[in-house]
Order: sequence, then structure tokens, then C-alpha cells
Amino acid sequence: MNENLLLHILTNEASDEEKEVFYRQLENNHKEEELFFELKSLWLRTSMDETTVNLDIDFDDLWQKIKEERQVHSLTFAGRMLKYAAVLLFALGIGGTAGYFISKQNFEYPETGFQKYTAMRGSVSVVEFPDGTKVWLNSESELLYREDLKGNKRLAQLSGEAYFEVTHRDDCPLIIEVGDILVRDLGTTFNIKAYPEDNYIETSLVEGKADILTQTGKTIVELEPGESAMYHSTEKRMELRSITDNVLSAWREGKFVIRDQRLEDIFKELSRWYGIEFQFENNELRDYRFTGNIKKTTSALHVLKMLKATTDFNYRVIENVDKPDTVIVY
Repeated sequence: MNENLLLHILTNEASDEEKEVFYRQLENNHKEEELFFELKSLWLRTSMDETTVNLDIDFDDLWQKIKEERQVHSLTFAGRMLKYAAVLLFALGIGGTAGYFISKQNFEYPETGFQKYTAMRGSVSVVEFPDGTKVWLNSESELLYREDLKGNKRLAQLSGEAYFEVTHRDDCPLIIEVGDILVRDLGTTFNIKAYPEDNYIETSLVEGKADILTQTGKTIVELEPGESAMYHSTEKRMELRSITDNVLSAWREGKFVIRDQRLEDIFKELSRWYGIEFQFENNELRDYRFTGNIKKTTSALHVLKMLKATTDFNYRVIENVDKPDTVIVY
């Protein structure tokens, strides 16, 4: 991974040819691919004025990982990783040991007492709470969290998608408010997908137990591992089905795993990740279905070519200066 090319990628100054070269190199080196996504995620969140992530913890975790890799791998590999981290610091305008850690003032504390975490477009953020609970936030997601010590509850509100590995505490359950419903952990690993524009909330249980409740606390569903509950917000209807863990973990591992999904729903996922708008000139195409695995390291145009090769549609791209590019599907 070339440091100058890395800087061009992070600052969005790379040409299409440079991007093609860069992402092709990453495909052949899993360790560098993993490191790049951590660097990119940290870069995106730090470069936004409204950042709400604890960069003390983020950068400390990244630096610790680099030091651990240095003990396991060759000094040459460790040296490259140190240079990449240095590129990130340079790009951010951070210098010297004292500058390695961003002030905790980057936390956001709304008046309600909730702490706010976000994942920017095209990135995955990881949050770890003091009790060991770990949460992955997918692109364009937001999580509000606080502990209610008087009420012995951990409270969260989610918009978007998140994967939870919850440290269960009998004396202090985690309750997540998602639209019209509540999800309560009972010693749990689960995924919640709740983007407002989708008009549904899907809770998928990987292990442990979880209850889905009404806003008044009445139990609607007691989930078992391998089950998914999809709540249709408009119809106020719950639908149960089985799930596989590899599909849920895919987005955290930098992949689109598509299982018999409608083309319109696939394009919603691509829009959230790449920041592209899709418009259908032929509405029949919305219900075309597709199955496959696609790496998120590839370009949006390459994904479109892959979909087009197996699904009968055409498209044209309208490039815009002051707003996202538009893909017309026909």
C-alpha cells in the first residue's frame, strides 16, 4: 500500500485509475485491507465537524493493534503499518505524541443525558462501553446511549443498523428503543436494522435471548437464536423467519451479502455506502431479484456491472457537482 496513494484515497483526491490499483492491492492482503478500513473510518469521523465519536479510544485501539502486529509479524510489515498511521496523523494535521489523542470533547451529550455515536457514509464504527458491551454501527447509523443508574437500566435509541454483543447484567438490562418497539437483551448477540426510509425494523438474534416489547413494556415476541423478527412499521405487523449468522456478519466484514433481494432494496444499500442516488425509469425492474457476494472495497460502477451481468437492466450515470451522482436504471 503506497502512502501517497493512501492519502489520495482518504482525501477523495484519487483518480478512478488510482482507486482501481489501490483496491486491487487490498484484495491480496487481508491485514492491510483490515487496517485501511480502520484508518478510513477514523479519518471520516475525525474530518467531520460534527464528529461524535470518542477518538481517544478509537486511536488508542488502533495503535495497540499496530503494536501487537509488530510482535507477531515482521518488522517490515510493522514498519509499513506505522507509516500508514503516520499518514493519517499528517492528513489530520496532528503532530507529536500529545496530538495522538483527540480530546473527549468530541463526545456529544444531548440534554437528555444520552451519548451519541455515529457511523459516517461508507464506514463502519465500533463502540465499546465500559461494561464490555460492543456495538458495530453500519454506514449512516446513529446510536444514543446512557445508563439510568436510578432505574437500573441501560437505555439506547437506534436509527440505522447495529450489531450488538451485549455484556448481560441481571441488575441492569439493556433496552433499545427502535421506532415503535423496544428490544430487551437477555444475554445476547443480535443485529437490528432500522433505517427510517425502509419502513421496517428487523431484529435478528445470533445467540442468547432477546424480547421485543411494545412501548408500554408488553412482550410481543421472545426471540430464539437463528430467528429474525421483522416489524412492518406502516402495517404494525410482525413477521418471523430464520436467519444465518454469516449474512449478519457480512456488513461488518466489508461485504454486501445479497440473498434473493429486490433490486430496489439492493440499491438502497449501495446508496448508503457509496452516496449515490438511484432512479428507476422502468418500475418493473424494482422487483428484479439478485443473489451474490460483493466486496465493499470495489467501486460502485463495478458493482453495477456485476449486477447488470446477471440481471437484465441498463443504466446511465449523471455526474453532479454539488450533490450525489445519480444512476438512472432502465
